[in-house]
Amino acid sequence: MTDEECKALGIMTEQEQREMDQRFERIEEAGIADTQKYFDRIHDKLFSLNSFLIAGYFALIAITKNIPAWTIIIPTINSILLLYVDYRMLLRSRLQASITKISAKERERYGAIMQNTNLYSLVTIFSTLTVVIFFGYFLLSSVR
Repeated sequence: MTDEECKALGIMTEQEQREMDQRFERIEEAGIADTQKYFDRIHDKLFSLNSFLIAGYFALIAITKNIPAWTIIIPTINSILLLYVDYRMLLRSRLQASITKISAKERERYGAIMQNTNLYSLVTIFSTLTVVIFFGYFLLSSVR
């Protein structure tokens, strides 16, 4: 079918279809980059919250006598998990920066790192929520 026939029928031409596919690819790339930015912002907020929680745990342990000192391990483990996820994000960024220069095996590794890092990011959100719940429990139990 010629371009004129396609236009007369209201159908996209092959050129228009290719251009639209290219636009969609650019939108997809921008979406992936935005997703990574949002994960970075979420991790920054989780780190800040976890730092406050560590300070809160220290304060609770110092002020009240019925909260054991070992409870500081709870936000500390969460900090280690957050650091691990940041390290994985660093690895992912390094692989992205040299994606055209690496082997197919490394590209495969990149896909696995990317997929697992997103899962770990979700885990850090829930683990930080768990730390907040424990803190709330210890705070309320110290008031009684």
